[in-house]
Amino acid sequence: MALCHNDLRTLLEGTSVIFKNEAPLIRISSANAMIIGDIHGNIKALEFILRMYQEMGCEDVIFLGDYVDRGQDSVAVLCRLLELKLKNERNIILLKGNHETQEMNSIYGLYDEIQDHDLFLFANSIFQEMPVAALLNNTIFCVHGGIPGVVDIKEMTKENSFPYLWNDPSNLPGMTASTRGIRPECFGPDVFHDFMRLNGLSLMIRAHTAYFRGYAWLFDKRLLSIFSSPGYTGIKNTGTFATVKGNEASVFVFGQDEEGRDENYRIITLDK
Repeated sequence: MALCHNDLRTLLEGTSVIFKNEAPLIRISSANAMIIGDIHGNIKALEFILRMYQEMGCEDVIFLGDYVDRGQDSVAVLCRLLELKLKNERNIILLKGNHETQEMNSIYGLYDEIQDHDLFLFANSIFQEMPVAALLNNTIFCVHGGIPGVVDIKEMTKENSFPYLWNDPSNLPGMTASTRGIRPECFGPDVFHDFMRLNGLSLMIRAHTAYFRGYAWLFDKRLLSIFSSPGYTGIKNTGTFATVKGNEASVFVFGQDEEGRDENYRIITLDK
């Protein structure tokens, strides 16, 4: 474990300048990109997805946050992702999720797994520098949670990231209260469509919600919600990741193999 901690500290030090220099909104053009939702310490799911990334020949990959907590291997997941970022900082995009905050990861697993207070604080200081969202091919908005309302994405900052990490879509109009707590909110279809129109967007891809089948299309299929950790906290949900070729999104659902073994994930279905 000490060796893994040493590795984590070195990787955090190496990526610190990279994250500080990245804008809150990353703009990326890609002919073939992969989008990945919550991992939550599931190293087996991460390795499966990365194998698919190689086999599918994707140019870029955008992770939507929530790398740590809940699962058993937060440190291993974090080390793997930071190593990838160091090797290929332009093509590996690591966005911030609501669990990349001390408020959450002090309670839900990372602190207990690290068991080193100074290293834990250092990791969270690096998390604060992560970008908040990505704009893919000028029209696809990628974010962990949601939107704060009908706002111009050019006004986004790392300091005002909370609603982008926490907010959820809702069928109710306007901005409404959330079951996640006092500060988070839900945005309705009217708010969503006005936001998309203001920013000239065609599609939003977000994470944050653990759907049983791993994903959901919302708001006339202009919002795709994905979750990439099968068997999340004991729930027999499948996981998903998405690919975007041009501006067309495809969803790949994966889960246990035919013998029910998590260590041998396989693609189950494809949704375009």
